[in-house]
Amino acid sequence: MSLQKIEEDYFILKQKLINSTRNDQISDFIQEMRFKIKDHHDTVLEWIPYDQFDKIKEIKKIGFITAYSAIWKDSPLHKENENSNKEVTLNYLHNSQHLIEFLINKIRKYLTNQSNKYKDHFKLYGISQNPGTNNYILVQNDFINLVNWISGNKQIDDFIQGTQLKINDHDDILFEWIPYDQFNEIKEMTKNSFITIYTAIWKDGLSHKKDWWHDFAIDSNEKVVLKCLHNLQNPIEFLTNEINKYLSNKFGYEFLKIYGISQNQNTNDYILVFNWKSGNEKIDDFIQEMKVKIKDHQHGSFEWIPYNQFNEIKETGKNGFITIYSAIWKDGPLSYKNKRSKYERDSNKEVVLKCLHNSQDSIESLINEVKEHSIKDFLILYGISQNPDTNDYILVQNNFIWTSGNEKIDEFIQEMQLEIKDYDDIVFEWIPYSQFNEIKEIVRYDLITVYSALWKGPLRKCRWDNEYTRNSRGNIALKCLHNSQNPVESLINEVKKHSIKDISMLYGISQNPDTNDYILVQNNFICASGNEKIDEFIQQIQLKIKYYNDIVFEWIQYNRFNGIKETGRNGFMTIYSAIWEYGPLSYKYSWRKTYEREREFNKKVTLKCLHDSQYCIEFLINEAKEYLNRTNKYMNQLEIYGISQNPDTNDYILVFNWTSGYKKIDDFIQEMQLEIKANHGVRFEWIPYNQFDEIIETGKNCFMTVYSAKWNNKRIRNYERDSNKEVILKCLHNSQNPIDSLIYEVKKYYCRHKFLKIYGMSQNQDTKDFVLVQNNFIWTSENKEIDNFVQEMQLEIKDNNDIVFEWIPYSQFYEIKETGKNGLVTVYSAIWKDGPLCYSYNDYKRNMYEKVALKCWHNSENPIESLINEVKKHTSNKFGNWSSKIYGISQNSDTNEYILVFNWTSGNKKIDDFIQEMQFEANNPVIVYEWIPYNQFNKIKKIGKGGFSTIYLAIWKYNKVALKCLDNSQILVNELLNEVKAYSTKVLENNSRILKVYGISQDPDTKNYIIVLQYAEGGNFNNWLNTNENYKFFDWENKMRTLYNIASGLKEIHEKHMVHRDFHTGNILFNTPSMEEYANRIYISDMGLCGKVSDINKTNIYGVMPYMAPEVLRGKPYTQAADIYSFGMIMHFVAAGIQPFNNRAHDHHLALDIINGIRPEINEPEAPKSYINLMKECWNINPENRPNIAELTKSLWSITIKNSEIERAENYRNLELSSESLKEDRQITTHPQAIYTSRLLNPFTENLPKYNDGHSECLDCEIPK
Repeated sequence: MSLQKIEEDYFILKQKLINSTRNDQISDFIQEMRFKIKDHHDTVLEWIPYDQFDKIKEIKKIGFITAYSAIWKDSPLHKENENSNKEVTLNYLHNSQHLIEFLINKIRKYLTNQSNKYKDHFKLYGISQNPGTNNYILVQNDFINLVNWISGNKQIDDFIQGTQLKINDHDDILFEWIPYDQFNEIKEMTKNSFITIYTAIWKDGLSHKKDWWHDFAIDSNEKVVLKCLHNLQNPIEFLTNEINKYLSNKFGYEFLKIYGISQNQNTNDYILVFNWKSGNEKIDDFIQEMKVKIKDHQHGSFEWIPYNQFNEIKETGKNGFITIYSAIWKDGPLSYKNKRSKYERDSNKEVVLKCLHNSQDSIESLINEVKEHSIKDFLILYGISQNPDTNDYILVQNNFIWTSGNEKIDEFIQEMQLEIKDYDDIVFEWIPYSQFNEIKEIVRYDLITVYSALWKGPLRKCRWDNEYTRNSRGNIALKCLHNSQNPVESLINEVKKHSIKDISMLYGISQNPDTNDYILVQNNFICASGNEKIDEFIQQIQLKIKYYNDIVFEWIQYNRFNGIKETGRNGFMTIYSAIWEYGPLSYKYSWRKTYEREREFNKKVTLKCLHDSQYCIEFLINEAKEYLNRTNKYMNQLEIYGISQNPDTNDYILVFNWTSGYKKIDDFIQEMQLEIKANHGVRFEWIPYNQFDEIIETGKNCFMTVYSAKWNNKRIRNYERDSNKEVILKCLHNSQNPIDSLIYEVKKYYCRHKFLKIYGMSQNQDTKDFVLVQNNFIWTSENKEIDNFVQEMQLEIKDNNDIVFEWIPYSQFYEIKETGKNGLVTVYSAIWKDGPLCYSYNDYKRNMYEKVALKCWHNSENPIESLINEVKKHTSNKFGNWSSKIYGISQNSDTNEYILVFNWTSGNKKIDDFIQEMQFEANNPVIVYEWIPYNQFNKIKKIGKGGFSTIYLAIWKYNKVALKCLDNSQILVNELLNEVKAYSTKVLENNSRILKVYGISQDPDTKNYIIVLQYAEGGNFNNWLNTNENYKFFDWENKMRTLYNIASGLKEIHEKHMVHRDFHTGNILFNTPSMEEYANRIYISDMGLCGKVSDINKTNIYGVMPYMAPEVLRGKPYTQAADIYSFGMIMHFVAAGIQPFNNRAHDHHLALDIINGIRPEINEPEAPKSYINLMKECWNINPENRPNIAELTKSLWSITIKNSEIERAENYRNLELSSESLKEDRQITTHPQAIYTSRLLNPFTENLPKYNDGHSECLDCEIPK
């Protein structure tokens, strides 16, 4: 194409482009479509002013589209010619000013879907707009127009067709497009900004089938509801979503039928056509919501019920806000019939109508009233209705309701009913007094009278058919409350004391019509003592019952005891054994969950008769409380069943399950039981001696005899016993104070040593000697001195994690192999078959087949004394724990040499000696240095790599640790131990700033040794600053606090006359990654190069070059002043937020600049002036001019109190953060040869001029390249 033709085309197009729309979206779209023109015959889409059209005449109107014919004065844009007065079709899109996206997409669809075959027939010339209505217009040739479509919208037509294809059953609704002129008698019901509801008569009516073999029939003149949607941004999407919401109901019966879609020809608003609506959108939506929540067929349907469905309406109760009616519902509620697998109605159903007065003024109150009920309640809600005369809304529910006539009581009963959560919960209700028969007075007090009566029983739900029925229980108790100043309040408070699952079950409330006294109706579990204080106390105890297997404390009639025999006596009480005819009240599990007498009739009990207690009720009650106030409901073997009274002496009696006959022992056993903390604890109890069989003596001394025995114990409530349990009986004799000696012996072991379980006490009936019953854990060496020492070691155990020191038979060891030997000791490795005792899951178990080390002592003059001293040396750690754990003592049966059994050996004597030395030197009760087998680590994950080591994260003893694996350390043991020792030079306190070291391990594959360190979650300083955008919150207050803490850590090192030698941000760690959690926990790590000031090595230089002091780079030994220089560089990092010299290669050129005095630049106001001065002092080229650590910390502190300088620096920081450059993620460019991990620097420093202590010299020289 020639340049001239291009210019001509451009001129024509430019003239036509003068006309443009005010809408940017349409303008951009028109321009986009023009750029797609490929042929000179193509029509140019354009914006056409409305005044270009003459002779506009309406052709046809359907839905939201009206078609007009018109004459276009200018005619369409074409390259060849311009035909003026072109006849065109104008398709008006009503309300399209709100649907720009829809308009554009519609045009794009027409233009892109037409093939070349039809493009001459279908031409879209452009878009216009009616200035009066603002409706957009599609201008096209007169060959075709949009009104030829059914609804005027293909998306709607496709949707309707798709819905009709989903019909599966003959009675499914035929969803269709319904012309608006089909509706008569259209009347508005309600309205809001988006929806108007109308009633109407549908002339043709619904299309439906009676069955599959008939054609569709029409129900003419059907009454319907029209839901008109207007002012919507996305009407089609909203329309289809709204329809899907109704069509998606999974039940066979659609409570709200939707017939189709229509469109108001005047407003173009879309309309949903329904079978009914309540006339209130909130209620309709709520009913729909309730239907969606129904998850199974058992719970029917919630629906709108026309009021004319009810017959025989009769008022049954009333209060200020509610009137209750009974009625017959003609159609009845929907129920699921399993045989036909569909919903059917139970016609002529008796229901209750709960009429809420003035509820038409508060729809929210109505909805909240419904929400308070569950669809699974005993109180079934069928739906909502409305009285057409009063406009009051009505809740329709099943025929279960009584009203007391007192609003407060009715509301309280409703609250109680709404708390029902289980099939077996009792339905608390109002019970008319007329329902009680055979009312008889039992007992009377000042404020209460108790009656027995007969009643048809409480409501309970049947598990099989889900129906509520009366469970006839016969006798009940009526607790009549009288003479109360506030009877309703007193009544409600009394009910609240009880639980719906109490032993004294409350069925409801009633009222005596003669006295107007309110009555609590409860089960017939009331035995009155005749003493009000005692009855109130018993009731209080019963109300505290929380579990069905709790013992029920009760009043017990004395005539229920048989075979009463005295077993002990003192001045205040007499102990009797007796047979209780009925036995204690206990919970028998059934789906009804009722209390019944335990089937263990003729229960053997102990009666503790308190003399003259009828004169001191308080003493009786306090005595009972002493037993009842146990801390754990399951752990009390001494069960108290209740109170009784001897009718002859009037002495009150406490009824127990057992007693030893000795008050001091009973009290002690009770005290021991109260100390038990968990179900796994050993139950300490009194054990009758006749429960032991096969009693055999196994050992004896002057104070005791030891027997083995079988304990034939029976099941006790809530506990299962191990029948025929093998136990040890430790019989104590010849004591002047046998009971005190017995108690002392128990206290010595019990609870402190769970490996040594004491089950209880007994007494030999023949000798009267008291007996301790314990587990069968006794080994003897047959040497009294060793046995006493082993016992002494066991008695020192204070923690469950402590090692149980014991005598171990030599036969327990196999695979015994010698690993080392000297003149006095031979060390073996071995497998211990049973293994050591370990505490796990609240009990001691043996860790079988444990690998151990045997340290065999030989040729000793005093072998036993030497053995005991050696043990004491290892166990002298004042913290009660030691690394090389000693499991016990053994003896070689062939040589008679004694053996110490250890948990480990590293296999390297130097390491073992070092660990032992470290343990002896340790002065912290928390940190214990130890050899840690590699298999104790879990979830090992590599997290970093340094110059000389690899760092891993691992789990050890349920905690995170860092594993520092040292390269080639299997041949560098001295270097390994020096690093561990460097960590240990700190004072091990909680506020220490040096990373804690836990021990040493070894990788079994590489043989590299591992230092096990405290894991710092936040990582190193450089990473921490960029984690979670911490740099944004790292203000100057935090910066100064951080530097002070780092200086404190360095001070710990310097005060030990040590130097770090590798001090940089990579070796400063944070304990938490988040600024919010940051609590000044900063640690100094990587102590591998740390050493004594006097240790001088001039050969190699290791470290990070920007942090190395110039004199060190020139070969001078590392000093504390060099650490201070490094600290100055850390100060620069803190102030600037970037690493020093990050834009340079760390090579010989940088090394030369550093020794020539070149330092990173920083100026005010980026940092406070005093801060910059201190930083420059730290990196002074002359080491003698740098501050020492004490001066440094003091100077840091002084800077923090200079508020004005800090404030200016902080203002500058905030300004930088708010600048455009920092609004996005912080990007720091670092030179690829800038290395911030420690490495050997000799290749870069070997040609530097060496340091001359005598004088200063010019260093401005060049290093050969």
